[in-house]
Amino acid sequence: MNGNNILVDTNLIILGIGGNQLVRELLEGHTLFISVITEIELLSIPFTVTQDEKLMRNFISNCFIIDLDGEVKQHTITIRKKNKIKLPDAIIAASSIAKKLPLFTADKGFSKVPELNIVLF
Repeated sequence: MNGNNILVDTNLIILGIGGNQLVRELLEGHTLFISVITEIELLSIPFTVTQDEKLMRNFISNCFIIDLDGEVKQHTITIRKKNKIKLPDAIIAASSIAKKLPLFTADKGFSKVPELNIVLF
């Protein structure tokens, strides 16, 4: 993976789409990857305006989705055994580790996973 590839956590995407200019600038110029968990979380938001859902789907279509393959599953199991972290977050962390991508997030809880390369917003 090259240095412009990053894995983006759900909370950062919501902030960016919500209009946070600092987040938008942070993500600009990067190739964006998201976990399948992030995709599910984003599409599960109860949108009140059809335009918001279209905007979210458009954003997702411009990202590479990391599915639950064997390597991600194994890293998830290891993370859950070593750390007190929720399963969805463990899968996102495992995706970052397995694919050797830095995780861009606003969630300090990921700092519980020492082998994770985190960029905190």
